[in-house]
Parts: sequence; C-alpha cells; structure tokens
Amino acid sequence: MPSNNLLSAGRKALIERLSTISINNGYRTPAGANVRSGWFNEVLKENAVGFPLIVVQKAKGMAPVAGPHALKIMQGFNVVGAVKSGLDDYEDAVEELEHDLLLCLMPTLGVLPDWLPRGVTGITIGAPESFPPAEGVSAATVLIPVHLHTIIQVQPNAQR
Repeated sequence: MPSNNLLSAGRKALIERLSTISINNGYRTPAGANVRSGWFNEVLKENAVGFPLIVVQKAKGMAPVAGPHALKIMQGFNVVGAVKSGLDDYEDAVEELEHDLLLCLMPTLGVLPDWLPRGVTGITIGAPESFPPAEGVSAATVLIPVHLHTIIQVQPNAQR
C-alpha cells in the first residue's frame, strides 16, 4: 500500500489553512470562503468566480537539499488574492486581503506550524507583490510566494 504523498498533503493543508480566513475568525475579509486551486488566469474565466478570491497556484520551488536517505523539498506556490475594485480605489481593499493572507500564513520562529502534516516541516513566505486592476480585469491582486519545506524519505523495505 503506497504511503501518503506529502507533496499533495502539504498543498491540501495550505488550501485548508487559507480557508480559515473569515471575519468570525478575526480576519478583515471573508476570503477563506472562496479559495481555489489552479492557474489564476483560468480561475478568473470561470462564471461567477466571486470576490474576494484566493487562488493557490503551483510555482517554482527552491533547489532540494540532500540528506541521509532523504531529500528536503521546498515546494513552491503563489498564493494570489484578488478583490473587486476600480483603478481609483483598490489599494485599501487589496491591502486588507494582503494583511489577512500574511497573518494566516505567518510562521512562528522555531515552531512547527500545527496546521501542516507531519513531514512538512515549515513554511517560507516571500515578498508580497500587488497589482492594480488592468487589461479588462476589474480585480486588484496581491501575489505572495510560499514554499513548504517537505521531507521526502526512503521508506524501509520499499521497492523502487
């Protein structure tokens, strides 16, 4: 019987964590009710996509680090938040969502995040980047690079 795929488990845990963003949980937006996985541009094409929106999109990871019978993978994602707004009033709205995303994903130095599965040992957050509404899209966006630190180990007696 194959073991759990930590790469999939980490991605699903990230999506589940982002889904906790709600006003009832102390955040500024209800964006957690609208979390999707896939390519942001394709998700926007869907009918009735709704805003605020969070999309977890695969991105380039960092170089793996070898260890004894293991490999530490830095699995990459872009967490893209989008808010419906016009060109003249998008800053406050996109900054509210950016604040929520950072607060939700914020690591605590030296502490394993309790929302990550065993074997996913941490998270690195990159610098956020904001974009105004443009090219016919009436949504402002913030993109936050995220890397999940995942240990892939050789299983004893595994046939490869």
